[in-house]
Amino acid sequence: MKNFFSLLLALLFSLTLAPHVCAAPAYSYVLMEGRTSTLLYSENGEAVVPAHHSAKLMTILLTCEAIERGELSRDTVLKASPHANSMQGAQIWLSVGEEIPVSELISAITVGNANDASVVLAEAVAGSEEKFVELMNSRAKALGMMGTSYADCTGISPETVTTACDCAILASRLTEFEWLREYLTTWLCTVRGGKTQLASTNRLILTYDGIIGTKAYFSEAVGNCVIASAERDGLIMVCVIFGEADDLARFKTAKEKLNAGFNAYQMFKPRESDIFTEPVKVKKGERAEVETELSGLRAFVIRKSQAGKAEVSAQYSDSVEAPVECGQPVGRAVYSVGGEEIYSCPIVAKEPVRRINIFIAVKRILESIASM
Repeated sequence: MKNFFSLLLALLFSLTLAPHVCAAPAYSYVLMEGRTSTLLYSENGEAVVPAHHSAKLMTILLTCEAIERGELSRDTVLKASPHANSMQGAQIWLSVGEEIPVSELISAITVGNANDASVVLAEAVAGSEEKFVELMNSRAKALGMMGTSYADCTGISPETVTTACDCAILASRLTEFEWLREYLTTWLCTVRGGKTQLASTNRLILTYDGIIGTKAYFSEAVGNCVIASAERDGLIMVCVIFGEADDLARFKTAKEKLNAGFNAYQMFKPRESDIFTEPVKVKKGERAEVETELSGLRAFVIRKSQAGKAEVSAQYSDSVEAPVECGQPVGRAVYSVGGEEIYSCPIVAKEPVRRINIFIAVKRILESIASM
């Protein structure tokens, strides 16, 4: 009963909390299709801002990938270090040496933005927060998050910065872990054996159809922020809004942007039979040409109004010279609408072609003479 009333109070507090209003924040917004990481709309999406709580999404990602590799499980019990205990700001008040399972630490971050929980996970994955930050930056670079730099695992440091575009890429990667969605859409929960109650600040969890995450928070430096992902009709829309002046406005805007994406776009599934690849001539090769094939053909996002207008064409390289490796790109299959390219996939060599040598060259000359 005590826990019930504690949760009820947490809920009422979250619902009635006075909206955060900040003076003229730097506004940036991005809408991305998450399955393909296709950028659909952007306003100041590359603007670099303090990451604050969004940095914790990378902490969650690296934890998920460690679980995927079998290095951790959600049932793994970890101990809080003195460093974790020293964290200020949002926290679940872990004591030094306190034991807590990974599943509760994930909840503490996804629901409560807990800094101490972030440090416990960072130390478990990499041995120390410093080494974990190296992993964060390496993973960000691998994902193409070129405007992001991490100085800590929590986002407390002002040197930890990111962009709306980068956060959309990160949130898109998180949608691949279907088991994580339960954590990202939890409104109320308790951790530490019921000692700590948590309430999410992401109102979209309760109000948006198809919501699958991700995070909402307020930063003095940036303003009201929301990173939202939702799934409908085979699409995953990821909306990132930084610097909204009004607390409630960010959720209203996010709904409008997500709806616009779902209403305007669809997934287009090309078929290999759409295009017939041709042999490509090879210079200085044992053979004069090489057979080709499509490589990595996948579904892509297209405007619903353009779905019946897509045209496909093959473009081949003018200068393919031996040696040629199997799988080497020798051209592209290009899908376009009204002359504007919307998607392409490589056309590759189907087999290797070795460079011609003197013996083969002489043989070809003799065969040519004999045929005269």
